[in-house]
Amino acid sequence: MGERALARFLVLGAGGLVGRHIRAALAGRDAIYTYRRDAPPGDIQLDITNAAATRRLINDAVPTVVILAAADAYVERCEREPESTKRVNVDAAAIVAKAARAAGALLVVFSSEYVFDGTAGEYREEDERRPINEYGRQKVALEDIALENGRGLVCRTSAVFGTDPNRKNFVYQLVDRLLAGQTFDVPSDQLVTPTYAPSLARAVVSLADRGLTGMFHVAGPEVMGRVEFAQVITSAYGLNPALLRPRPTSELHLSARRPERCGLRTDKLRKALRRPLVGVREALRELAH
Repeated sequence: MGERALARFLVLGAGGLVGRHIRAALAGRDAIYTYRRDAPPGDIQLDITNAAATRRLINDAVPTVVILAAADAYVERCEREPESTKRVNVDAAAIVAKAARAAGALLVVFSSEYVFDGTAGEYREEDERRPINEYGRQKVALEDIALENGRGLVCRTSAVFGTDPNRKNFVYQLVDRLLAGQTFDVPSDQLVTPTYAPSLARAVVSLADRGLTGMFHVAGPEVMGRVEFAQVITSAYGLNPALLRPRPTSELHLSARRPERCGLRTDKLRKALRRPLVGVREALRELAH
C-alpha cells in the first residue's frame, strides 16, 4: 500500500473558499472536516481559537496530514483589528502546529504574496519577505510557525477564485456588480497570479501525498495586472468591459497598503508536480459555464 492509501487528512476550515475545494479534491479519501459554524451532518463544528478543543480533536483524530484552511483572510479587517485577527491567523495556528507535531502529522498552511513588498516581483520562494501590511505580517508569522514545526508545508498563493456560495472572491464581486449595471473599480497598478481554487486544491493534496515539506508557490501559471484579469473575466462572462474603472490603488481609500508588483514564480511547483495549475482563461470558461 502506498502513502496515498494510508494518509488520513484533517481539514480545519472546510467551509471557506480554499477549504471547500480541498474537500472536493479529497472526495473518497479518509478525511475529517471541521467548520467554524453550521457544520454539515457527520462533520465537526470547531472554533480553532478554542485551544483545548483543537488539541483534543487533533489528538483523537490521529491524522497523518493536517490542512489548516481556517483563517481570517479579510485584509482590511486585519489592518483595523490586528489583535483579534492575529488570534485566528497566528495564535490558533501555533496551537494547531504544536498538536500536529505531537501527532506526527504533516502540517499544511496557506500563505500569500502579501509577505512581499511588491517592489521586485515576480517572486521566488526564497526571496526576502518584507510585508507592508498587517495581513502580510501575520502570514510571515504563520510561515515561520509551519517551517519551524518539523514537518511543515507552506503553500503561498494569490488571487484565488472559484465556486463560492458566499460570492466573496474577486471574480464574483466583479460579475455581480457588472450584471447589476454598476461600475467596478479595478486597481491599475497591481500584479497578481490568478489561481483557480479547484486546481490549487488538487495541487496541495498532491504535494501532501508526496510528503513534501518547505515552501511552495502554489499559484496559477500566469502573472497579470488586475485590469487584464478583470478584462478576461468580462470576456468569459460576456459582460460589458466599459463598466470597468481602472484606478491607482492610492485612490481606492484602503486601510491596508497593497504590494503592487508582486506575482509568484511557480517553477518549483511545476518541477515537483510536472505540470502547471490550470490557466486563467480555461478556468474562467469552466467557472462561467
